[in-house]
Amino acid sequence: MPFTPVPMFPGDLYDTGLRLAESVGPRATDTPPGGTLSSPEWRQMLDLGWQGVLIAEDAGGVGGTLADLAAIVEALGRQAIVAPVIARCAVAPLLLSGLGGQPAVASLLEAMAVGDASVCPVVDTGHLLPGAASALALRADGTLHGRLSGADLSEPATHLLFNVREGADATPALLLLPMADVLPLARLYRGVDGRVTADIEFQGLRPADGQLLSRGAPVSRAAELAQQAGALLTCVQAVGAAGAMVEQTIDYLNTRMQFGVLLATFQALRHRVVEMYVAYENAHGLVRQLIEQTVLAPKGYPRDVALTKLYLIGVSRAMAESAIQLHGGMGMSQETLVARLATHVLMNSLQYGDKTQCLDWLAERSTAEAAQA
Repeated sequence: MPFTPVPMFPGDLYDTGLRLAESVGPRATDTPPGGTLSSPEWRQMLDLGWQGVLIAEDAGGVGGTLADLAAIVEALGRQAIVAPVIARCAVAPLLLSGLGGQPAVASLLEAMAVGDASVCPVVDTGHLLPGAASALALRADGTLHGRLSGADLSEPATHLLFNVREGADATPALLLLPMADVLPLARLYRGVDGRVTADIEFQGLRPADGQLLSRGAPVSRAAELAQQAGALLTCVQAVGAAGAMVEQTIDYLNTRMQFGVLLATFQALRHRVVEMYVAYENAHGLVRQLIEQTVLAPKGYPRDVALTKLYLIGVSRAMAESAIQLHGGMGMSQETLVARLATHVLMNSLQYGDKTQCLDWLAERSTAEAAQA
């Protein structure tokens, strides 16, 4: 019996995202990283105004909700699209929210909304834990030292946005640098799913006037909010990919013959598919409810987001393994969508909080609650 996943947030945004995703072929993984030209699909995403979904209307954006962006992310997840949508369309706007009163930021937000600028954000998750030391610091003499890891440069960016610790008292600070100043310091890596990330080594770079956007508690709150949104949207992406893996696996079993009969007639395989389907439905309902409740608090790392991310990491891996095994040898071919989906969810689980980081956040929150009791 055929299966078609039901979107969490159906509508025009989901339909548009799915049509775009279905028109995109596999991303090349054998070309050198660091191209300066946007892919046709990313250019189309910019033209559609997806970077402006979470930007307020008075800043030139759409003023949409997290559910609006989740519809797009789920649709792209169904085709294992490797594009920095979560980083550029959610994390960057949330880091810049509240700073629109600065003329430079206001102009940047307007340019992002219309696709003329694209900001690559990096949230140092170590800043979210009290007392954590940062490997990247803005020293008292105004120079940057240390390494910034994990900048998603799968598509070209005009700016790099990141949080650091400033001075001897480790005050949180938010910096915005032109990408042209940063690229010479970067080492680029291409992942197994085609995603390009960069490690950037700062050894005395001095930010210019106006590149330090904010200091203090507002930076910490913005970083926490952006981290939560990024983690939650990676869960949405995983749900989209999981639904597609169930769909692809059922279609394969309904068409592949062995010993003169369809694979779908083998009871052991049917039981395995049912396990995948139940896991998908559980994740689908859990993430949808979390998005609807908008569990994004200005303080702390919400337990529900961390638990959901942790749960999806395990579920995604189990479903990827099952999908590959049920496809047999075809499941190992990158020309097959299910293989790209499996790779996609495994790499996705490392974004905005891997298993260890989620456990650290949960432990820190439990310790803080015990201390208050």
